[in-house]
Amino acid sequence: MQHAPSLHIEAVDFVGRFARMVETWRLNQKRASSYRKTVKELNKLTVRELADVGLSRGDIERVARQGAQAL
Repeated sequence: MQHAPSLHIEAVDFVGRFARMVETWRLNQKRASSYRKTVKELNKLTVRELADVGLSRGDIERVARQGAQAL
């Protein structure tokens, strides 16, 4: 005689998953805002001012991305 396979259903923590999803969304929003602000501020600088801090125009997006990821 065969028995029907038993289903093991794990409890799903919907509240915890939702809270983590919201926190991830907030962090991504904060990172995006930081990125945009950094790019905007660095683009205001002249080539000479950027060179004084060791950057070129081509470095702006990379620096802004790295800064945003560090949050």
